[in-house]
Amino acid sequence: MELNIWLEKQEVFIKSIMWNSIIDIFKSEKNIDITEYIISIQIRWKIILLKTNKPIINNEALLLDNKIKKLFSEKIKKLWIKFYDFELKYI
Repeated sequence: MELNIWLEKQEVFIKSIMWNSIIDIFKSEKNIDITEYIISIQIRWKIILLKTNKPIINNEALLLDNKIKKLFSEKIKKLWIKFYDFELKYI
């Protein structure tokens, strides 16, 4: 039972950190706040799906993909969560 609770919390942490990483990178690189364009972040095995309501945001995120992944990985390591070798898809 405790393991399930930990896994659920871990998923929430991963989603939150990815959400913040994407927003931080867009603010620093493009000087725009994309918070209102992000609809959801989902995790499916080792794939993180970012859903937005603007295709142009998806294209820009694809260009910033390496920076987003790097920032996310740095933040996630600080929480001792093992989540690596993941793929980030923009839909």
